[in-house]
Amino acid sequence: MQTTINPSWLAQGWSEELTLKQKLFFGFLFLVIAWIMVSTVLQLIDPAIGVLDFGTLTVAVFGLLVGWLAIYISIWLQELLWYPFKSFRKQFGQHLNQLTSWQQCILYFSVFFLLLYAVLMAVEIVF
Repeated sequence: MQTTINPSWLAQGWSEELTLKQKLFFGFLFLVIAWIMVSTVLQLIDPAIGVLDFGTLTVAVFGLLVGWLAIYISIWLQELLWYPFKSFRKQFGQHLNQLTSWQQCILYFSVFFLLLYAVLMAVEIVF
């Protein structure tokens, strides 16, 4: 006898996908927990680890944490102060599909090179 699994039974209460702000919040929460737990996990792996060892390794996690927080705050402020951004973001896929392929390529590469330029400027500031 074969039993069938009802998908709606498996997904009770999870019919909607998480919003972008919820995803960013949970990612931020994960990074905070990771930043707190990195030193403990490293001390479990190597009991002779020094303060500087896990201090330098938590800098990377802290950088991700600050970057994630900056993205979350900017999206929150844009939606709070500029309501059309919220409605445009919800319909972005529809607007993007209305563009021709060469317009999509121009948009893609301009965003890519602007992000690359931002990373290079950040590296220049650090070094």
